[in-house]
Amino acid sequence: MADQAMKKRGALAARPGWPELCSAAEELHAAEILLQDPVAAPHTAIPHLQAFWRQATAAGAAAGLEGASGGAEAWLGHAIPGVNEGARKRLRAQLGALLGERAAAEVGPRDLRRHTKAARELLSALEPELGGQPLRRRRRRILLGVAGVFVVLAPLITYTALNTNIPGTGPWRAAYYPDRMLESEPLVVRDDTVTHAWEDRPPLEEIPPDKFSVRWDSCLVVDEAGLAIMQVNANDGARVFLDGETIIDAWDRDTATRRKGFGSASLDLEPGVHHLRVEFYESLGRQSISLVASFDGAVPKEIPRERLRYPGDEIDEQDPCAAVRAELQ
Repeated sequence: MADQAMKKRGALAARPGWPELCSAAEELHAAEILLQDPVAAPHTAIPHLQAFWRQATAAGAAAGLEGASGGAEAWLGHAIPGVNEGARKRLRAQLGALLGERAAAEVGPRDLRRHTKAARELLSALEPELGGQPLRRRRRRILLGVAGVFVVLAPLITYTALNTNIPGTGPWRAAYYPDRMLESEPLVVRDDTVTHAWEDRPPLEEIPPDKFSVRWDSCLVVDEAGLAIMQVNANDGARVFLDGETIIDAWDRDTATRRKGFGSASLDLEPGVHHLRVEFYESLGRQSISLVASFDGAVPKEIPRERLRYPGDEIDEQDPCAAVRAELQ
């Protein structure tokens, strides 16, 4: 049975556009969760909807659907099997504002919900067209703090690397473990980002494509006190810590909601250097993780590199960012 499942998964992965469609489904479901949650700010769903369109259009282009190679708007100008003309026109009418830089200001919660519903209809039509069967929706847990305004950070000085023997120049110390529980001897590298879409590939040559885990550490520099929002979206599980405190826990599947891998939190940040840690594990199948944040009330995006500092090769659990703090004084 296991061999049959693996063969079936491999056959689907080989179908043109199917891997991209799976990624689109993940992003759309993340947007749906945020829009359903009474605490999350609706505009936090926008980056997931934008990512949905990038992946869905790529899926259509890979599958050779008419117009998809010209981008989302051009694609929606053509007939799409299983999608009625009215839904297609509504999606196209909203697309320009949604994909624009001012999407958070120009697209309201009601329009976001309508667009998400129409996007779900599009996805449902594409699933049998590209894969021959519906996708399974992944359930994710959301852990949200108190909603509020977001912190406005002043520009920070250019990143300066600490002395290191680990290759690379990224601000994240990344420990890759060949097991899913962060227990065995890790391979430590420097990563430019926490966000990765490995699909079915191993993250590193020495690490297996399944049943692995990663711990990322970096130091976040904050100039002014205020509130910020962070989101993690992972396949399979993830959790985020700030100064040793868990702020997002999406590690285990919630027995009530059946959600895992997605979480969001608003947090009060004081000026200074804060230790930021992200942990991730992968069991079987496709693997990916993204970490985004909002520091100015805009749509959450990847944390700018200049706001992060490399903590050093060795992590002092008592004060992981001591060296960075000393260097900035």
